[in-house]
Formats: sequence, structure tokens, C-alpha cells
Amino acid sequence: MGDDRVNLYDLDLAELEQLLQTLGEPRYRAKQIWTWLYRQLAADIGQMTTLSKPLRAKLEEHARLAVPSVVAIQESIDGETRKDLLSMADGEQVEVVLMRYIDRRTACISTQIGCAVGCQFCATGQMGFRRNLTSGEIVAQVLHLERELRAQDQKLTNVVFMGMGEPLLNYDHTLAAIRRLMHPEGLQMGQRRLTLSTSGIVPGIRRFTAEDLQVNLAVSLHAATDEVRSALMPINKRYGLESLSRTISTRPTARLPLSGS
Repeated sequence: MGDDRVNLYDLDLAELEQLLQTLGEPRYRAKQIWTWLYRQLAADIGQMTTLSKPLRAKLEEHARLAVPSVVAIQESIDGETRKDLLSMADGEQVEVVLMRYIDRRTACISTQIGCAVGCQFCATGQMGFRRNLTSGEIVAQVLHLERELRAQDQKLTNVVFMGMGEPLLNYDHTLAAIRRLMHPEGLQMGQRRLTLSTSGIVPGIRRFTAEDLQVNLAVSLHAATDEVRSALMPINKRYGLESLSRTISTRPTARLPLSGS
């Protein structure tokens, strides 16, 4: 049987306050829990020692921390890149990558299990779409790598949404995760240090660039003509290069850098 307790990582601060109120607890307890989640990086409710034992027991009865388990780790010979295979609570697996540079530590995270876009060069696209990740499952990938780095007296400086899946086809959960990473009382990730990559979902690009955000948006081109791009990326048959170019040109370029790979 599945665990129907709420995943605390799926809640924003206001929703966490509401949960505490339904449990008969004062709202300020939510900020204490929030601090444990995103500042202290607690991986278990039992680690939240500033909360009373009765409150921790009550939380464990009604809520959980869906911390992914590590299935496998691959590290490059030079030690600069590490790829972890993580298992979600239902057994589905995603990949998350840590890239170490001289001046930064970047996490590449996933937004879906599989992908429906079907790009010919992408192994994830060939496995098909299984399901969207929740906002909490997206955030948990970042927290996983942040714990690893903190043990080495380091910290993440950048996050890119370039792993498994198409972020703009999981729009609401991806946006919620972005806002949680940016939260001033949480990880405090700078907007310019976050980059979302898309295969070119035009309605999603329009929606995303209308948000009050300065998060980078990268568009994967892979080809300069519709003929070649459509062969590589079936999504181009629906949203061709002209449509992409027109959409991007109407948006503030400072907030929508275009990249191709």
C-alpha cells in the first residue's frame, strides 16, 4: 500500500502553515519546520530537535519527508562530474548530476520520469513518458546534492533544469519548485543562478516569460533548419523555428537568453 501522508517537500510555506493549523499547532511552527527543511537540510522529521517530541510524533503521523534513495553513483575520472540515480517513493528513478567547476557547483535536475517529446538523440526521450515529478520530488534532488556538498564544506551555486523530462510540460510543479529554491528563508538561490531548458514548447515559453522572474530560459535548437530539426526533434513539427523565433523576439532578451546545443 502507498503512503498517503503529505510530503512536506510538496508544500510551500503558506501550505505548511495551513497544515500546522489543521493539526492544532500555532502557525509559527511552520517556519521552524521550514528552517529544518531548507537551512538545516533535515532528512527525517526526527532530526527536527527544536520541535517537541509530541509535535514530531504528530507530524510523523500525518506527514513525511520523501527523501529519494541512491541507487547508483557514477563519477568521472577527474572527479568533476558525478551522476546519481535516485529512486522516488514509488520506485520510479531519475538522474541528477553534480558538476564541479573552479568557481561554482551546478546541479542538473530532472522534472519528469521519462519524456514525451521524443528527441532522437535523447535516451530519456526514447524511454517514453511515465509521469510528472511533483514539486517536492524536484526540490528533493537539489537538497540531495546540497547535503553531499555541505559535508565537504561546499554549497550549490547554480541549478539547471536540464535533466530527464521537458520542464514546460510539467509547468506548475516546475514553477513551484523554482519558487521554493528561491525562497528568502530557504535555500535563497538567486534567480540568475537558475536555468530552465526547453525543447521549444511555445505556449510554455510565453507563459514562463510572463512570470515575474529573471530565471534564465535556454532553448535547445540542435539544427538551423526546420527539416533537420524536425527529424531530430518531433516537437518542431508543431512549434517550428519561425514560431520559436517570433516568441523569443517579443520577450525581453535580458530575461530570455537563447542557447543551442
